[in-house]
Amino acid sequence: MTLTPNIDDEICVLSSPISEGPYYLKSPLRTDIRESRKGKTLNLKFQIVDYPSCNPIENAIVEIWQCDAVGNYSGYKEGIGHNIWESAKQLEFGKKQHIESSNKSVYLRGYQKTDLNGNAEFTTIIPGWYDPRVPHIHYKVILDDKEHLTSELYFDQKFCNELFTSVAPYNQYGESPYDFRNDKSLANVKEGTGLILTPEKKSDNTVLATAKIGIKLT
Repeated sequence: MTLTPNIDDEICVLSSPISEGPYYLKSPLRTDIRESRKGKTLNLKFQIVDYPSCNPIENAIVEIWQCDAVGNYSGYKEGIGHNIWESAKQLEFGKKQHIESSNKSVYLRGYQKTDLNGNAEFTTIIPGWYDPRVPHIHYKVILDDKEHLTSELYFDQKFCNELFTSVAPYNQYGESPYDFRNDKSLANVKEGTGLILTPEKKSDNTVLATAKIGIKLT
């Protein structure tokens, strides 16, 4: 694991491809993906660049999806994430094929196109944890109808556990029992590195995080 370069950093890195998992659904075009979900507001800013030149890429689609503060994904039955047997069964099934959604909700899903500087922004919440995963945000980068990357962004464990023990509704389940060593999906990533966001607490009680993501165009 390594820290994600911020947009202002001069360097850029590649992220390891990671399976989209069983809960992927097509997302609507929008910046604010929260809908009615409660949680700590996260302003998440991406810059998509060419690796290794680090030159910005315009008109790339950045799509994100995540669980809510208590481990639910839109489109699926709520409560699965903290039923460890049901969650494990879903994840095992998801390795082989996508799990069909059970409702039409799309909270905490959205996509944007990058601007001239390769930037795309989202307003979301810090995700909670669910069995057997660390808190994470899924993302895809698509350019000219080609999917260049499907991966995840992670959070510092100390930052998350402080939030999960002190702020509702996260404190319904408390600290995550999972880390980068016992996360089920990360155990299947054989090479490369995952990227960890560096959240910055703002005076308005929100959190800002930026990520410079490098992709190979050839």
